[in-house]
Amino acid sequence: MHPTRGARGEPPLRPAAGTGPFSLPDGVVHLWPIALDQPPSVVATLHTTLDPGERRRAAEHGDAALSRRFVVARGVARVVLGRYLDRPAASLCWSTGRWGKPALADAATLCFNLAHTADVALLAITGGRPVGVDIERRRTGFPATTFADRYFPAVERDLVRTGGPDAFLRLWTRKEAWVKAAGDRVGRGLALPVAGTGPVLPVRDPAGRIPGSWLLHDLPAPPGHAACVALAGTRPVRPLWPATTVSTPPFLHLNIPDRCFFHVAEPFCPT
Repeated sequence: MHPTRGARGEPPLRPAAGTGPFSLPDGVVHLWPIALDQPPSVVATLHTTLDPGERRRAAEHGDAALSRRFVVARGVARVVLGRYLDRPAASLCWSTGRWGKPALADAATLCFNLAHTADVALLAITGGRPVGVDIERRRTGFPATTFADRYFPAVERDLVRTGGPDAFLRLWTRKEAWVKAAGDRVGRGLALPVAGTGPVLPVRDPAGRIPGSWLLHDLPAPPGHAACVALAGTRPVRPLWPATTVSTPPFLHLNIPDRCFFHVAEPFCPT
């Protein structure tokens, strides 16, 4: 039996202590793809890492599947962030910005953002650089052209007319990631100009409603999805995907089953 694994071949779901934090080099953003559909035993244990407010939010979901996915997304995010800080997941304390962006109240030098759609979530972590991330799945029947005609800048309307739902999805994830990085409200992002060939796009808001310079980085995503990460400034950043497996060094002490990541890691990871 592997020394970090239980009788069923999985590592125990508990925050490890004294194993030392992960390092996060300057100019790097770590991206953790999370598989949200997990067995009841995993969901139950992750539930114990949540704070009372998160447990209330999970209970308020009218759909049991949405509740379980919320628990997994928040629980895995807590365990991963706790591992960077060498702290138990349940000890982390969130603060919330004006428009709902979460942050670590007592660890401001570690910035993160979490996005999810259906059964996939994506956690982005940087060392002190404001970050936002979005992942979206194509929705059958969504009137992408009509929506873009109403809310997007003219050049983006043309892109959606010619490129269809995939073009819309790419533009939408860029806008959403940018707004989340800035900690602003979603409605303000609809008019933001994000047209460009990518995958790396420096942007500014010409209207000045969102100040500063930003960098958008299109990400590989599973089929039928689009994803983007946005960071403050235009200093180059290198996305890294540590979650191909968590059962080998340096991640074996994370104590999350590999299946919390692996089925979305391959499409996300080009190498």
